[in-house]
Amino acid sequence: MRCSLILLFITLLPGIILGQGGIATKPAVIGISHRTPYHEDLTSQIKKATAYHEQADYAHSIPILKRVVQQSPMDYSANLLLGEDLFHSGDIQDAVAPLELACRVRPQDATAEVYLADAAANLGDFPKASEALQAGIARSGGSERFLEAWASYCLERYRILGLSLRATKQGEAVALRVEAASHPEGSETRESLLKESAAIDPEQPGIWGELGIAQLELGKRAEMLESLREAQNHESQGTGTLQFEALLAAAERNWPEAEERLTALGERSPSEFRSALALWQHVLVPTSTSGAIATCLRKPAIPCPLAPMHAEGEKSLSAKDLYAEGRWERLIALPSPPAADSVAWLWRGVALARTGDCPRAIPPLELGIKADELVAGFWLEVCYSSETERTAARLSTEKDQASLHQLQGDLMLRLRGNAAAACVQYREALKSRPHDPLLLERLAEAQLTAGETEDARQSALAALAIDPHRHEALRTLASLAMDNRDYAQALPWLRQLVAEAPGDTTVQVQLGKALAQTGNAAEALHWLAPALKAGYPDERGALHALEARALREQGRDAEAVKAEAEARRLSDAFQTRSSNSAQEGPDAKQ
Repeated sequence: MRCSLILLFITLLPGIILGQGGIATKPAVIGISHRTPYHEDLTSQIKKATAYHEQADYAHSIPILKRVVQQSPMDYSANLLLGEDLFHSGDIQDAVAPLELACRVRPQDATAEVYLADAAANLGDFPKASEALQAGIARSGGSERFLEAWASYCLERYRILGLSLRATKQGEAVALRVEAASHPEGSETRESLLKESAAIDPEQPGIWGELGIAQLELGKRAEMLESLREAQNHESQGTGTLQFEALLAAAERNWPEAEERLTALGERSPSEFRSALALWQHVLVPTSTSGAIATCLRKPAIPCPLAPMHAEGEKSLSAKDLYAEGRWERLIALPSPPAADSVAWLWRGVALARTGDCPRAIPPLELGIKADELVAGFWLEVCYSSETERTAARLSTEKDQASLHQLQGDLMLRLRGNAAAACVQYREALKSRPHDPLLLERLAEAQLTAGETEDARQSALAALAIDPHRHEALRTLASLAMDNRDYAQALPWLRQLVAEAPGDTTVQVQLGKALAQTGNAAEALHWLAPALKAGYPDERGALHALEARALREQGRDAEAVKAEAEARRLSDAFQTRSSNSAQEGPDAKQ
């Protein structure tokens, strides 16, 4: 990453002194403790290295610091400074070892964790990055600056994961489900998003139970019963299906069956039991029925007599079986799996997330991405969103108003979808930092989403005038040009983005589209064909039609016929879904 988001708040805030819960941004401030038993020679070397560091002369500071560490391997200041200088000089992999050592030597300080997290994130080691930042928060006593760094990290991972998910059709279904989770229970929007998600990928674990409950809350009985059949067909013994069946039985005043399902759920997981009970209290409260379940719903302040003391189950169940049956607490209690067992880490991460422990869930879920990108991606999106909201609530409003306005803007834009409110927050932050390219590009993104296209263009250009490598500013300008069908103007922005973000499939597809529209058929196919072959979403078939046209221009008629057929199939399927949705109507109820 060209610009570190983890160190964003740190580099923008003035002098922070070690030993006071802060983060050292200038090693000159670190100094050398009078308690440290340095020889005079080491002391002079440290001072010389510090002087070079302050001038960003890492070519001279690093060799000196390496000699100091060789002579005094456990020296905290030398290791911290060496790690920072290696990081800034681009030797990020080499920076990890001294930063890790600095963390171990002085764990109460927490300063090295931020640099370690930034190095790990740059290397794609997100489990280590998240663990380092959380350790920094704990060791600093919840320092405001560490909280800001954690919130910034969570938002950026949320954004990157969302982009990655939307690069495939199945991932798009997951992204819709994550978006649904941000809307209130019982809302039409939540049910609509879940319905769309289930239509795209009906095999998602738990999707039919979630959709059915949303439909039950809205009184959509016919749709609810169809979702129940799908849930029982796909996951007859799944925890989501059990919860759905219990809630449906309660809604029909079949309290014995409701109690049976709720008790079965509680035997698997006390956390699932509490979640189900909380949902019931939101949907219905029996007034005339007696019995344990009615008492639980009418009197939520007192312990529920049905609540299990602990999760039961056969002691011989494997981790795989515990995961399949949703016995989350027992799964968490198992010893940590080997580092290379990504499947076991995925199970552990999901279990922690399902029990509401997102801080501990994030590292294992990041490890579990290799096993199942969709399942891990869903829960990571949920947890990063939750952690951002929770961290924002902890932050004080008394210090560094610009950073707080920026964080509130990020929350409004990325998590709550309120672009107009985000614009207000970013403008407030810019009053204190008028030449901050990050704030300007975020404002441009919010303005584009809010429909303020000319303002968005000006803000993006202002950001690039300060830092020509701001990716989001480039995206904004490319999007504006593409929306106006000015494909020639979009090309330079898209070419720069492809060069600087080579793994971004969405940008590659946009570049392919712009090239096709400007008559560059061969180069257009270079970007379009691999993405479409890999399953890039093309709901209406427009991209396949564009591919077919480019193939025709290249004289590849046989391939063009196949692309045209796929474009027609996708278009017809979309028209059928749209027609069915129109016939059902948004408020169809029975």
